[in-house]
Amino acid sequence: MRRLRIPRAAAAVATAFNLAAGLLLLALMLLTVADVVSRNLRDQSVLGTVDISTLLLVAIAFLGLASAEIGGQHVSVGLVEMRLGLRARAVLSGVRVVLLAALGALMVWGLGEVLVSAVDRGETTNDILRLATWPAKLVLFASFLLFFAVAVGKAALELRALRSGEVPEAEGAGAAPERPRTAHHDDTHRDHTHREEGGDR
Repeated sequence: MRRLRIPRAAAAVATAFNLAAGLLLLALMLLTVADVVSRNLRDQSVLGTVDISTLLLVAIAFLGLASAEIGGQHVSVGLVEMRLGLRARAVLSGVRVVLLAALGALMVWGLGEVLVSAVDRGETTNDILRLATWPAKLVLFASFLLFFAVAVGKAALELRALRSGEVPEAEGAGAAPERPRTAHHDDTHRDHTHREEGGDR
């Protein structure tokens, strides 16, 4: 079984994005607590909580995409594909590479245009602080760019492994569960041990 290796640079950037998402989540939690305390003590919310929370949620939701893809943590069902032969799986893997590349190109292109438009128009949120929206859209653009780069790369590595006659395994995938021993196996092992002990005597 061949293990799919993601380039270290991509894995490092994905890890950094994932860490940033965790720190932003912590900041969002602290902001929420501060807002609740302020409303209880002063009958007044923290200024700009809605604006800041909205932008933070966007970043938190998408920064971990690539890291989850590397670790194989996205939901996937392979009940049909795993029962096919290597040649059929290679064909499906090739189709997957093409579809992922096409979808990724369309989405990244569209997000890039949205980002440029937000910068050109000076787009801001609608609440009190009137915060610029382009940082959140930049996070979206970078997150999806890295995600599709990793996804297409993994699909290409899987295709190459299948074409060489090997069964690929994702780098973050867990090991296969140990096969349970049957009663027949236990009896055979016990008889074999008993014969060895009798021979020693």
